[in-house]
Amino acid sequence: MHMWNGGFFGMGWIWMILFWLIIIAVVIVVIVLVANSSKQNQVTSPGKSSTQEKAVEKLKERYAEGEISREEYKQMMEDLKE
Repeated sequence: MHMWNGGFFGMGWIWMILFWLIIIAVVIVVIVLVANSSKQNQVTSPGKSSTQEKAVEKLKERYAEGEISREEYKQMMEDLKE
């Protein structure tokens, strides 16, 4: 009887399972990396920058607290959109 008949002492099935688990893990890692990459691209895509979004939020807060008038709010919002 040979030692390699059916794998390493008859445990070839373990190596096969480990092989497929590694393949599946690699596929999952690639999918997660691609998803995170596309998510970051959407956040930093052209349009509103994070600085502009912060400015709009602060402007909304100032208007809600009554620090600025409606006219000032509208003018500032138009300025930020440009």
